[in-house]
Amino acid sequence: MLLPLFIIAVLLIAASGIYCVVATRNLIRVLIALELLNKAATLLVALAGVTSGKMALAQSYIIALIIIEVVVTAVGAGIVIAVHARSGSLDLRDLHSAKERSGDNAE
Repeated sequence: MLLPLFIIAVLLIAASGIYCVVATRNLIRVLIALELLNKAATLLVALAGVTSGKMALAQSYIIALIIIEVVVTAVGAGIVIAVHARSGSLDLRDLHSAKERSGDNAE
């Protein structure tokens, strides 16, 4: 009964994550969008475990996904902090213009 609603919820979470990655220019928002995509993937694994009857296997995959998610978030946050410390901005457009300027100085 709740399966179609669960699928719709997962699709909405994944769609909003994809939209945020494509539409935003802020690195923090991109990091949050990646979190949304990770949550959608985790919910899909849980859904697969429930529908197949192999919930123990799904739970072990979910634990692995959570660990990977934490590592990706920590590395992403470190990159965002380093970018902000170096350029003073979190806007992707500013990073592209800074790359072009630094490319001219490197030669």
